[in-house]
Amino acid sequence: MLDVTARDETHPVIRWLMTDARRHADPSEFLEAFAQRLRAAGADVSRITTGVPILHPQIFSFSGLWELGKGTTERLYRTGPASTSTMSNSPIRIAYEGGGPVRCDLTVPAQEGEFPILQDLRGEGYTDYVVHSVPFADGSHKALSLATRRAGGFDADELKLFEAMIPAVAFNLEVQALRRTARTLLDTYVGQQSGGRVLEGQIQRGTGETIRAVIWLCDLRGFTNLSEALSREVLIDLLNCYFGPMCDAVASQGGEILKFIGDAMLAIFPIGQDTANDTGKTCQAALIAAERAQAALGEENERRGKAGLPRIEYGLALHLGDVMYGNIGSDTRLDFTVIGPAVNLTARIESMCGQLGRQLLLSSEFVKSGEIAAKSVGTFSLKGVGADQEIFVPMPG
Repeated sequence: MLDVTARDETHPVIRWLMTDARRHADPSEFLEAFAQRLRAAGADVSRITTGVPILHPQIFSFSGLWELGKGTTERLYRTGPASTSTMSNSPIRIAYEGGGPVRCDLTVPAQEGEFPILQDLRGEGYTDYVVHSVPFADGSHKALSLATRRAGGFDADELKLFEAMIPAVAFNLEVQALRRTARTLLDTYVGQQSGGRVLEGQIQRGTGETIRAVIWLCDLRGFTNLSEALSREVLIDLLNCYFGPMCDAVASQGGEILKFIGDAMLAIFPIGQDTANDTGKTCQAALIAAERAQAALGEENERRGKAGLPRIEYGLALHLGDVMYGNIGSDTRLDFTVIGPAVNLTARIESMCGQLGRQLLLSSEFVKSGEIAAKSVGTFSLKGVGADQEIFVPMPG
């Protein structure tokens, strides 16, 4: 017997949820520990899911799934028609709207119009399925589902425990959701590596470190004229079609997008250990990313030409150097970015793309340190840079 009343906070599962459970910051780790606690307390649970809608530009919600004998997996549901269709006839939707609990006897034959998930659960041998709405402090509701394979389903004491533990479950899920939202927003608006540093507490103005990195700077050509000639919607679409391939290419090779400056994008590829091997690998990764961006934007320009849309003309420069990576700004508004002469030199090289009729230019330091196969296009005096700089383009692969 579980021996639980509706508000029995001395029950071991509820006590754990209110104390030690909060140490499990990772949602999957928490769900695994939660399932084991329930089973240790005598609840015959074989499947648990948590469903939490989140603030994310592409993801509608994340769901943790624990299954007896299989462990825990995490499922992400993307925004769009597919997610809307899946959620429209689901007990999870009822929970998200604050309804329920919903209990489904899986031993009875399938009924017309029933939730589609019930057929799947029957096929996996489950006999009882319960979905609870989990209220958050902001007035929203999340979801917790539990299922068993035991003949006869859940008993009365198990159902009482599930109801009694919802406030404690809500506390843990809310902490996890807030942390995930914070990380998502920082990753989206600051960058993954920089966002991680901010979460770790590196938020003091003036703090930072000098790192060696490949610096990536790309910029649209003719943006001023485009902004005057195009409608707002067409201009924003052009920017998204330009930034999308650039961002995807950088991320695919381990780069960190630091900021968008109007129609320009600044990114870095940090070098882990300042050795010839690591430097060479990082330079090669950055060059691969640049070539992927070129290929993707070449395809995009073909599509735009067929659709009668303006082409995306741009310049991109890669340089290798030491940069100060850290917090700059005021007491109330900070920017986690890179600064230093190497960043300025990258910008000056990029500004030569239009003059030289090239999409991609490389610094001599990048070519030399990365042992890049490249061809010189000349030596130039660049504004704000003391010595003349030899500039290169990559040799065809």
